[in-house]
Amino acid sequence: MPSTPARAALSFRRLRTNQEHPASSLELARAYSKRMPSTHVFSHATAAMIHGIWLPRRLESDRRLHISVPAGTRAPQMVGIIGHEGVAGGITRVHGFPVTSLLQTWIDLGPILTRVELVAVADFLCSGRNPWHTPDELRAVAARLIGRRGCRALREAAGLTRVAVDSPQETKTRLFLVDAGMPEPVVNFEIRDSTGVFVARVDLAWPRLRVCLEYEGDGHRSDPRQFRVDITRRERVEDQGWRMVRITDDDLKDGGRELLRRVRAALTERGARW
Repeated sequence: MPSTPARAALSFRRLRTNQEHPASSLELARAYSKRMPSTHVFSHATAAMIHGIWLPRRLESDRRLHISVPAGTRAPQMVGIIGHEGVAGGITRVHGFPVTSLLQTWIDLGPILTRVELVAVADFLCSGRNPWHTPDELRAVAARLIGRRGCRALREAAGLTRVAVDSPQETKTRLFLVDAGMPEPVVNFEIRDSTGVFVARVDLAWPRLRVCLEYEGDGHRSDPRQFRVDITRRERVEDQGWRMVRITDDDLKDGGRELLRRVRAALTERGARW
């Protein structure tokens, strides 16, 4: 009878090769974890998946597992596994899996992700009421990465990281506008009335010009109750003298020309000079 590690390896192979019912990356990781030596950890895109970090679709759909091992140790060589030598930084456990820390995972993704994707992951690390890291921490860590693959991209991404970003779409839109020469908007800005009472929190805003931008997903269109709430919310915002620009994925087509046109028009109307 095969040993426990051997049975686990068979289980992993069977999951990987099952074309009728393809296993998820999490299922593959669970099967493989049963045979992992104590010095091996899930890293890179696999660690990001286990942590719950957003990943672009090309990596999210890639069922290969990333495994890192200490320097001087032979990385696993097996179909369906991408081995990495020289694991560094913190190691933690998430849902029972040994994984690289959030910060180390971001560093490992440096050579893999595009500029915008790398900023989106950094924004995720600095999001929420109790963020895992701050932009200053990311900048300090990135500054020390001399000579490492992806270090320049990580330093640039750290410099573009902002707090309180709710989604990769917000990151993408913010960077797209800035790259097009627009003044950088404030992320998730709170609009209040003249007495200080909260009115709304908007995705992106130019407070001096009283212009804001809201990204509308499919939920806003398909949910009648949300649709009615959005109408009331927009009226309350505009009652405070704000101009709201609402965008969808369609506005980002054709190089985002329609998005740029609408935002530029709104900012110009409120006194912006180009």
